Amino acid sequence: GRAAAGISHDLNQPLMAIRSFAENGAAFLDRDKPDRAADNLLRISDMARRMGRIIKNLRAFARQESVPVGRVDLARVLETAVELTASQLRRDGVTLEVTAPPGPLWVRGGEVRLGQVFVNLITNAVSFCEDGDAIRVWARQRENRVLVVVEDTGPGIPEQALGKVFKRFYSERPEGQFGNNSGLGLAISKQIVEAHGGVIWAENIRPTAADITSEPLGARFVVGLPL
Repeated sequence: GRAAAGISHDLNQPLMAIRSFAENGAAFLDRDKPDRAADNLLRISDMARRMGRIIKNLRAFARQESVPVGRVDLARVLETAVELTASQLRRDGVTLEVTAPPGPLWVRGGEVRLGQVFVNLITNAVSFCEDGDAIRVWARQRENRVLVVVEDTGPGIPEQALGKVFKRFYSERPEGQFGNNSGLGLAISKQIVEAHGGVIWAENIRPTAADITSEPLGARFVVGLPL
């Protein structure tokens, strides 16, 4: 019941926005204001994409597919994830910096499913950010694993939510809402990472000596995948 209510809310919100923007757009067209109408069309497109992400995540969660075994270049997976989120980053005025060693970062698993993890993490970070904020993605190979870190300069994660953000349909954030999605993206990411034998966790970014009650400098998501 709670899950269904959450999904209904998350789908209904952009649907009502689409209806409002469409009606306003028609009114602006009648009044000969094409610029305002064009702005509403962009907003309709953005809301439709948001609904599409929710539906895509629902389908992914329902499939519960086994992980295909193969050799995957994680550096290329990250490049693709950046390409897929570029338009959202531009639209929201958020910059993205990617730092990775030269050459491939080989892991075993499924390219498409691992790509979904990093698209979800970047999209989640964008949902916290405001115009002028930044996201940094960096990857490193250690002895027996590859680490990928996604950091943002958003408001951070409420301390009471740190252990809950990967639960399906969980949605809490400062001032009322945790991200702008159904809460499935992070749960799916955890499912995929663990199916690959990896680990994923979330933490707040603070100076080493900072008190835990101080305002964080942003959020950090860490993914570790075996070679």
